[in-house]
Amino acid sequence: MSNDNNWMLLAALTGVLTLFAIFCLIPMAKKIGLVDKPGGRKKHLGEIPLIGGISIFLVLGTFAVFTGYFNNDWKWVLGVASILIIIGLIDDLWDIRPLYKLGAQIIAAILMVFSTGDFIQTIAYLPSGHTINIAELGYFITLFAVVGLINAFNMMDGIDGLAATQAILSIVLTFTSMFILKTTFSNDIFIIFLLGALLGFLIANLNLLPKTKVFLGDAGSMMLGFFIAWMLISYTQTPNKQGLPPSLALWVVAIPVADTLALSVRRILLRRSPFRPDRKHLHHICLRLGLSPLHSLAIICMLSIISYLIGISTYLLFGEIASIILFFVMIGLYYKFIKNIWRISSLFRRLIN
Repeated sequence: MSNDNNWMLLAALTGVLTLFAIFCLIPMAKKIGLVDKPGGRKKHLGEIPLIGGISIFLVLGTFAVFTGYFNNDWKWVLGVASILIIIGLIDDLWDIRPLYKLGAQIIAAILMVFSTGDFIQTIAYLPSGHTINIAELGYFITLFAVVGLINAFNMMDGIDGLAATQAILSIVLTFTSMFILKTTFSNDIFIIFLLGALLGFLIANLNLLPKTKVFLGDAGSMMLGFFIAWMLISYTQTPNKQGLPPSLALWVVAIPVADTLALSVRRILLRRSPFRPDRKHLHHICLRLGLSPLHSLAIICMLSIISYLIGISTYLLFGEIASIILFFVMIGLYYKFIKNIWRISSLFRRLIN
């Protein structure tokens, strides 16, 4: 059997085991109150167990302990992620203050850097062949990037399948970039296992099997953001430009980052906490415009793909610096869009009527 077939088999096995873990944990979650109850900002029906992320973590952790598939860096990252799982589990049960979650995220980011040795040093490649290196400043940029992406995935987890599909797209678009640019692929089979686990979770989350509907929970969404952050850091910070160009890492997660940055800035300008929850995120806007959750999910995924295509086209045609500049222009335009969305939607309704 070829390696490709082996990888597909392992991904399928991981998905099945994730579904099995979900099935086993649902009764326990209901018994201890680890469920999401409708009300306030939450519009779903019934009490939904918050054990999707925990199930993924347990399956990946089992493979890490009892097999030799994962390299040491991913084992460290998986171990550090347990901090986010624990604090997320506590938050899912008792709604702790955002400051405590932020503290746990910072600790996880610091431990990730010191356990793996990877952090952001190169932020761009110049046409001359030189690189823009930020040396020790990279530690602070890495901290900001990891914590930011953890929160981006956490905040995007507002409709069925959104955080998981964004994680899947991040992985697929990363490897698409590396294939197009003919850069070095990593042998990290952890990514294959993660994809399988995410697909298994989506089957339950989208209610494709009866009586298995679950949510990721804060534990799961923060864990996914953490995994994607380290994947992008490790793939961009490679010697001799053999990995993912740094600018494309931004475009791979463009929609989660744009949504989080735009809303955080808007909240700060309104003198509110950037961590204060509301119903202003892109998925909330889609729902308020009358789209179903499934249609909203499809549109946001399409926006992620379109924004990535714009980013990689700019990179191929005009280079890394142009791609980075365009990314931040896009952030500004997205902020303007979010700020004026209801005026835009009212104008749109008048035009079509």
